[in-house]
Amino acid sequence: MPTINVVFDFDSTFATSFIGGEMYRGHVPAADENNARQRFLSNVTSLREYQEEIFDLVDESVAQMSKRAADVTQIRPLTQEVCQQVWNSGGTVVVASAGLDFYIQPVLDKAGLEQIDVHSGKIVSNPTELPPFRYDYPSSFRDTCESDGVTCKCAVVNRLRDDNGGAEAEVVFVGDGDTSDACAAKNAADTVFATGRLLAYCNNNGVPAKEFHEDFEPLLSYVLSKTSPNGAR
Repeated sequence: MPTINVVFDFDSTFATSFIGGEMYRGHVPAADENNARQRFLSNVTSLREYQEEIFDLVDESVAQMSKRAADVTQIRPLTQEVCQQVWNSGGTVVVASAGLDFYIQPVLDKAGLEQIDVHSGKIVSNPTELPPFRYDYPSSFRDTCESDGVTCKCAVVNRLRDDNGGAEAEVVFVGDGDTSDACAAKNAADTVFATGRLLAYCNNNGVPAKEFHEDFEPLLSYVLSKTSPNGAR
């Protein structure tokens, strides 16, 4: 029986909403936020550059935003059950996000899921400092991956497979986006669970994908079918 491993996108997938946006909305001057967004949408700046620009305008420290993230974030129902079943069967759970660790890790900690490995951008400034911040991108894999410079999800998926048995390991990717999520779904993952823009991308491009929406019931059922002796809950 192959090892089942799961890679989750974070914003609007693992979390039910775009938490990165909730961190800066109302904490950046509206005109500056709009100008930065327009430059990004016009491809003047990359996602990495846009993200740095917008967070360097916030009126809070990393510590303050981290606390807000833990307070406001709702994780998708049945997330804990999926993770526990994967771990119980010897697999690994990963979050791969184009966002930043300061709002991801507090959510995992609060949910009791701190053992999840996180691949994302990082703010390496002192948590009590106000912006501008210092950033690091340890999972960009820029030497081997064409990406926005934040996180190469294809590389995360492939390395997870290599670390967990190679061809004998199955990596499930779970996401909602049409850029780095789409790349991972098309080029790296063995099995894809999708919603939103990723689901539309998969349907339009012939990429096999299983749907999820309000909760992770389809994902949990799939993991159980692969890891439980009777394949049932």
